[in-house]
Amino acid sequence: MNHPTILIVSDEGEFSNAITSSWLTERNVPAFILASSRENESENFDLAIVGGVHASPASMLACLRATGKPVIYLSRDHDSAPTHADVVPVPEIPGWPKLVIGVAVRLLEAAHAKEEAARLAELNLQLEHQAVLGRYLIDVRHNLNNALTSILGNCELILLDEDQLSAVAKAQVETIRNMSMRLNEIMARFTSLQKEMQLIEQQKKAAARNGVARV
Repeated sequence: MNHPTILIVSDEGEFSNAITSSWLTERNVPAFILASSRENESENFDLAIVGGVHASPASMLACLRATGKPVIYLSRDHDSAPTHADVVPVPEIPGWPKLVIGVAVRLLEAAHAKEEAARLAELNLQLEHQAVLGRYLIDVRHNLNNALTSILGNCELILLDEDQLSAVAKAQVETIRNMSMRLNEIMARFTSLQKEMQLIEQQKKAAARNGVARV
């Protein structure tokens, strides 16, 4: 999440300006969407910051929470800080813009880590499915190889008596033999697949052992 989008919801221009101007001094400056409490909040954002709103923030915070994105609420002395676990309250104390930015950066990093973990979990699931398919194909290769060996052997035995065969029968037997040889070449490729899977499995076991050793 190198270029996140921050939604700032406030009825006070000074609030939005304080955050955006302070963020300009940081190394990574996000894109900003400015909205008031009377507007329908956009869902095209990565984190929302709410503060300086004149109406009760309860319904607005509920809408923002429904997006599943992290939300920061700047609470003032007379405000009742939200008690929702997914809304992070930040007190309006001296230097609050830097505090808000610091919290926002941490929340964005956490959100990114969560997304990356979900992506890796999905990738791992796909790899597991492919591994199951690979093992199935290896089993099929073994059985097909046995059948192909039998077919090729019988074709060769029949062709030893080719004088007893008609031209049509001989051509059909040769076709069966040639197609069986092609299938045998195709199935031979699974041998390299099996070796690759064994190598990957060995590497995974070695990495797991190294991880345990480091712990």
